[in-house]
Amino acid sequence: MRIFKDLFRNIIIFVFVILFFAIVTFINNSFDKPYTQIRTTIPVSASNNDVNTLDISFDDTIVYKNDDSNSNLFDDCYYALLIDDTDKNVYVSKNIYKRMYPASMTKIMTAMIVLDKVNDKSISLDDVVTVEHYYDLTSEGVLPSELTPGCKITVKDLLYTLLIKSNNYYALILADYVAGSEESFCELMNQKAISLGATGTHFSNPHGLDDVDHYTTAYDMYLILKAAHDYEEIKAIDSFESYNYFYYNSSGTPIEMDIDPTNLFMTGDVLLPANYNIEVWKTGTTDGAGNCLAMFLTRDEKEYVLVASAGESRALLYDAIVAMLSMVK
Repeated sequence: MRIFKDLFRNIIIFVFVILFFAIVTFINNSFDKPYTQIRTTIPVSASNNDVNTLDISFDDTIVYKNDDSNSNLFDDCYYALLIDDTDKNVYVSKNIYKRMYPASMTKIMTAMIVLDKVNDKSISLDDVVTVEHYYDLTSEGVLPSELTPGCKITVKDLLYTLLIKSNNYYALILADYVAGSEESFCELMNQKAISLGATGTHFSNPHGLDDVDHYTTAYDMYLILKAAHDYEEIKAIDSFESYNYFYYNSSGTPIEMDIDPTNLFMTGDVLLPANYNIEVWKTGTTDGAGNCLAMFLTRDEKEYVLVASAGESRALLYDAIVAMLSMVK
């Protein structure tokens, strides 16, 4: 009997050892692969599983999951990414595959969807849009819109103000005009994100206010910025240091507006390191995202993409970005 007991015990031990090594091997293999999906503190709703479980191979991934290049230098940043996209050199990589609230960096995608419709002749930049709905985002801490039902404004001025001044209401007006509803417009945004390989992204609104179903990653923002750089109109908009436009109120009276960029590098309030030229950019600020800035830059015939967010203040964000860009020699 003792012989059988010893044999049974040895079999149990053998099975546990095999299971242990199988689990360890599975975990190691998972961490050695390029990014496919990362879980973070932003919850995933069941309705978004189709986006988050796509099995897409990233053979051209520049930054791998375990890359934390110079992340220790930027304690004030939640997320940070700086890539020399010409030589495919990574200068900074911090939490770039963890989900983040994109805030108004969302509007880069919003602008691309609008311009896709312009390019396929569905709409025109010269179209005059009559505001049909009363949009209210005051519960989200956004001041009331100056555009009330009956006001008229061109698609061009909606688009320019969307990117330059980051107007949340203009995003909603464009969404309704382009797609008939905010929901239908977001479907276009999500389809575009997937087509770019940005499978860690899901949009539930066109403006970027915090929502648990509205998220991206710093690496996905890199992919989105690269795509936006192919739009000449976006590069033209993002070159403005100020912008003047008109809209007509419900009585038909023209109202003149002057706006300045939300990007402090564009206004000159913060100086870029020497020889950089900003070609595409978008800021963002929400409670969930902190202070964000995404930029496509050129310097000495090379292209760079930077994405960063810092929670405490804009000053910390811009200090970190200047430090990142100064790493490039």
